[in-house]
Amino acid sequence: MNLPIEFEKKMKAFLGDEWDDFLYSYDNNRFQALRFNTLKVQSPEERMRILKTLKISSDKKVSWANEAYYFDENVRPGKHPYHEMGLYYIQEPSAMSAAALLAPKPGMRVLDLCAAPGGKSTQLATYLGDSGLLVSNEINTQRSRILSQNIERMGIKNAIVTNEDSFVLASHFPGFFNAIQVDAPCSGEGMFRKLPEAIEQWSMENVAICAERQKEILDNAAVMLKPGGTIVYSTCTFSKEENEDVIEYFLERHPDFTLEEMERFWPHKVDGEGHFVAKLVRRGCVDPDLKADRKTKKNKNSKNRKNETKPALTKENMKLLSEFLDETISEDVAAWIKNSRLVMFGEQLYRLPDMEVDIKGLKVQRAGLHIGEFKKQRFEPSHSLALALKLNDAKNLVKLTCDNPQTIGFFNGQSVMLSDEQAAECKKGWALVCVDGYPAGWGKVNGAQVKNHYPKGLRNKI
Repeated sequence: MNLPIEFEKKMKAFLGDEWDDFLYSYDNNRFQALRFNTLKVQSPEERMRILKTLKISSDKKVSWANEAYYFDENVRPGKHPYHEMGLYYIQEPSAMSAAALLAPKPGMRVLDLCAAPGGKSTQLATYLGDSGLLVSNEINTQRSRILSQNIERMGIKNAIVTNEDSFVLASHFPGFFNAIQVDAPCSGEGMFRKLPEAIEQWSMENVAICAERQKEILDNAAVMLKPGGTIVYSTCTFSKEENEDVIEYFLERHPDFTLEEMERFWPHKVDGEGHFVAKLVRRGCVDPDLKADRKTKKNKNSKNRKNETKPALTKENMKLLSEFLDETISEDVAAWIKNSRLVMFGEQLYRLPDMEVDIKGLKVQRAGLHIGEFKKQRFEPSHSLALALKLNDAKNLVKLTCDNPQTIGFFNGQSVMLSDEQAAECKKGWALVCVDGYPAGWGKVNGAQVKNHYPKGLRNKI
């Protein structure tokens, strides 16, 4: 691998006797891992069954992350129906360390400030369960859409996805969060083996630019943290300027913080790429009744924000929603939806997280759980709702297995044909299509045929 000359010179001085071992690591294959989504796959027995189905050994776990396993490059779990149903997330092993260090508790308010494509956010969600609040932010609009798709795939119910600058969020959420993840944009030195194009983009000038941006992002994160709260700062670079120097700068500016833990992940020492993590804790006791001043500073782009919402449903729309829920969804889940805070984005219906949060004035990609859409005197459920349900949450089920030839067809947009026995069990109308007991999407039953409602944009991936 042809590394930049300036990078080699800097790293030789930094590593000393370890330089040769570090350099040789670039000749090794990179490590890959999947992390189970414990919101969906909860029992150890089921995780072992899935690993066996994927032909992945259960012997080699990622030591610093819960329920994460390495897999060989000849295995392709991203092309399996289980991946599309959100049973696991494929993630670079070292990158799992940051969320594991933050490890928020259920009920907390958590912010992932630089969240795309969603590895750390989906990992944080497993710590929260279905409680608390997760705000996942990404400043790049296109990447925020990818983030939103991964939040959807993993069946996360309590997340809001925003598309903002960290300064705007700091203006909106002062003293609001218990825990904040800052996976800062960096020079990407730790990704040279995984992403060779990062080598071409590297320069000492870019390292300096990244360091200044990281300091600003961390300062804004501090504004949003409650007393007693925690920030975990992480990068995928080796640069001291972007790691220890940024932490030192931050602590000088914020004497109410202490550094509790700091660690580097080196590719010649661990089974993963280069990574840096630091845990910063604000002194003070968390006041559970602390109410943040969430007034938003006026922004020159405020007129262009796309989250114009209607806080309540019309009587007609509520009737259509109730008819769908009563016919299709279990009584408990139907009540959970009806008795919650529902908002309309155009004709799209969302259920806001139980923990109150003000999103007015923000650019929002996903406002909690997308329930569905009102279309010409009918209600059509969303793919998000399907993936957020469990098997017993739906009254009408179409049950498939991975070894059924129709399963791949369903994910590619084809109708499902029911056997006489299955057709007798399914009533006409909306049905939750499940594979091996896990929701995969919606279908509409009409006799022996199930019309496919799997989203067109997600088809042909497996």
